Amino acid sequence: MKKSRKLILTAAIAWICFPVFAQEKKVDAGLGEAASNATNPLAFVTKLQLQPNFTYKGDQARQINLTTRIIQPTGSIGLPFIKSNDPGKVYTLYRLEIPIIGQTFPKTPQLDATGLSDLILLDVIAFKQKWGLLGVGPGLVIPTVNPPQISGGKWCAGITGVALNTKTKGTQFGVLAQQFFSFAGSNSSAARNFMLFQPIFNKVLGGGYFMGVSPIMLFDWQNNLYTIPLNISIGKAFAKNLSAFVAPQYVVSGPNNGDFTIQFQINAMFPPTKK
Repeated sequence: MKKSRKLILTAAIAWICFPVFAQEKKVDAGLGEAASNATNPLAFVTKLQLQPNFTYKGDQARQINLTTRIIQPTGSIGLPFIKSNDPGKVYTLYRLEIPIIGQTFPKTPQLDATGLSDLILLDVIAFKQKWGLLGVGPGLVIPTVNPPQISGGKWCAGITGVALNTKTKGTQFGVLAQQFFSFAGSNSSAARNFMLFQPIFNKVLGGGYFMGVSPIMLFDWQNNLYTIPLNISIGKAFAKNLSAFVAPQYVVSGPNNGDFTIQFQINAMFPPTKK
């Protein structure tokens, strides 16, 4: 009799607890997917990213860079009216980057400036591969009417390339490169020829946590200047449509050598439209 009661009690506890465990497992899987989408630059997910960067320079100089990114995927090829025959394998992402910069240089006040910096618009066609994702497309730098301290003053066109390996579950690695050449703009501004190169390594952990290394390196071919930073990000997906990360960054080589930056990003993700 006692044995029967124990069996009944055990079955009752299992019946009560199993849905809870199953729900926790489902939630954890959902957060893992959200973390993966948050770190994947080619994910078919609409994103609104707000990223304030606080930079500490030498001589007590300071800079705040508030960058807003709007990323919109569509089931098209390059242009909205060119529909993809297989949006599950070929689709397009439009990305607009809007940086607002404020900087103070106590010992060289002529460098002080605040305002809207140059906009960057990308149109990347993504191709799904067995090993991950491959993206390529045109890019455009739109100058703003602001001081040269925060604006290049030139219209620039170029090409963007992305290769991201996602074959290993929970791990992403690859590169994102943007090459630009100036073709118009202010006559008082120097010609521009530069590349933004970003190695990418992301690891999705349990519970929606993730970490990664993805510094944006600047190769200024026009002036033979190269800025090489190192960073590491630690973040968390709080829900399927919300994530955040913090990333300390230090410039190890280049004209900004010694700059230390704290990057912070809030990433809102919205249900994707049908591919």
